[in-house]
Amino acid sequence: MQDTLRRRWRSTLLFALFQLPLVWLIALRYVPYLAIPHDPMGIAYLILTWIGHFGMLVLLGWLPLAVLAVVTKARWLWLPATLLGALGLSALLLDTVVYAQYRFHVNAFMVSLFLNDKNGEIFSFATSTWLVVVGCVAVALALEGWLAHRLIVGRRGQRLPAGLACGTILVTLIASHALHIVADARYQRSVTQQVGIYPLLFPATAKDFMEKHGWLDPRAARAERADIDTKQAQNLDWPRNPLSCQAEDPPNVLVVLIDSWRADEYGPENTPNLYAALNDSGRRYLDHYSGGNATRNGTMSLFYGLTGNYYAYLDDTQTPPLLITQLQKQGYALGIFSSASLDGVGFDRTIFSSVDPLRLSTPGESPAGRDQKMTEDWLDWLDQQEQQDDSPWFGMLFYDAPHGYDVPDDAEQPYQPSVKRMDYLDLGPDTDPMPYFNRHRNSVHYDDELLGRVIADLKAKGEWDDTMLVVTADHGQSFNDFGRNYWGHNSNFASPQVLVPMIVNGPGVEPGRVEGMTSHLDVAPMLMRHALGCTNPLSDYAMGKDLLAPGIDHPWVQSSSYIDYGIIEPDRITVVDGTGQWDIVDRQLKPIEDAEFSPAVFEAMQWFRQFYR
Repeated sequence: MQDTLRRRWRSTLLFALFQLPLVWLIALRYVPYLAIPHDPMGIAYLILTWIGHFGMLVLLGWLPLAVLAVVTKARWLWLPATLLGALGLSALLLDTVVYAQYRFHVNAFMVSLFLNDKNGEIFSFATSTWLVVVGCVAVALALEGWLAHRLIVGRRGQRLPAGLACGTILVTLIASHALHIVADARYQRSVTQQVGIYPLLFPATAKDFMEKHGWLDPRAARAERADIDTKQAQNLDWPRNPLSCQAEDPPNVLVVLIDSWRADEYGPENTPNLYAALNDSGRRYLDHYSGGNATRNGTMSLFYGLTGNYYAYLDDTQTPPLLITQLQKQGYALGIFSSASLDGVGFDRTIFSSVDPLRLSTPGESPAGRDQKMTEDWLDWLDQQEQQDDSPWFGMLFYDAPHGYDVPDDAEQPYQPSVKRMDYLDLGPDTDPMPYFNRHRNSVHYDDELLGRVIADLKAKGEWDDTMLVVTADHGQSFNDFGRNYWGHNSNFASPQVLVPMIVNGPGVEPGRVEGMTSHLDVAPMLMRHALGCTNPLSDYAMGKDLLAPGIDHPWVQSSSYIDYGIIEPDRITVVDGTGQWDIVDRQLKPIEDAEFSPAVFEAMQWFRQFYR
């Protein structure tokens, strides 16, 4: 039989397809971490994804062989095929082990940790374990060698329907993604909770597109799943023990978030109303870090008291924070007001997934206009709440003007010179940041005026002394602070993007300034302990500390973006991106040459897995 390129492609493709049963068998090790669905859509997605996704991984593994086949004869192709097959199966098996330990998949950072884990802090294997590993690799090499020789050199199985198999994989893959699009739009938890389990799975979504074209009413879709408040993530040991919470005299709680608000934008000039109300009576934290450099993870860390590596799982399972569910159990009225849309960042299916009905957005043509409308709606809501009953309330006001650099033309703008609009395309390494920074500060100043109305209203109603107030930001904002051409946020973990204001005021709060390193992860524990009367040890339900604890000072904190995370120490930041690549930089983002992992990195890796089963 002639050794043609077509035959080499076909034989190597058959070899790859023969890996699929072995891949499925190894992938069964993910099943204990999968909530098995019981509805038709969930079952269909499980089957389609199992076939299509793992089938596509196998086909991607075939591509190097397809390239080699162009320049290599069949009698030699069996050797690289053997090595690639054994390597692929071993990598998948290793990934199942790592996922069982840390709930994320193998990447370059994990390999680096393994090579640098001299004291066995992260990985500790007995001699018997190493023997098993060596034995598995040897068996894999022998099996793959035998199979490769028969199919590639011996050309067995040439009549098998390789094209039909590839077509089936492609069709099931497309069907899997199409099903996820529908399920995601319909809040179908039985489907979405499966996503985080599989390696290299990036499911398609189109909720915003469907809503834009009138194909989806998010309120109606959400209402169909109104029972999600009773659901908790099945594979999290969170809380570790049933919560014991009951406040004798529960205060009102108001959380104020200003989007993209930097720590150095709080003070008597920039925020005169907040400063006048809180500087003497509030407790201000001078070295406070958001749990994210973007809205999603920053806000998530504040409400859950968990790090960003939990977000995908919480989103997939539509698991609400314990803080919110405890507020509901204790009869708090909930007033959730956001200028920007809550469903745009997925908070309708995470932080506020148990709140029904939920106000998803505020009408308005501009961020500043929405901020004003939101403030007025809040004042009206509080009026109604005062008239209805005397139960405690929880409020959230999420302002957006600084995120959009938006200031009304008739608003006071004390910082000059200021640009008239913000366009990131105009920015570069040589751009003077001050006019843009001034525009941003003016937008913060505008929101401070609105908050002055909120504070005056609380005092007029006699609620000020009975309200625990938390004022902070979801994240900060860069203005090329270190001359490295970073603008905006979601790009690094230096102070401009993650160091944010944090002021707490209210009953039981001792005024003063706290210089120790603190985190958004400390907020939920504080509220649950001091507002809701939770007596459990914090380790039962949170990764942070009590923000009001005397002498609080973390040796390091963690912050996440949509694709990477940083471990922030006083003198360095260890950054790990979504592919597992890592870098160690100083606090001004300059690479630290020949830097080794600090003890904080190993501590963080253990810490990340705290609430996984």
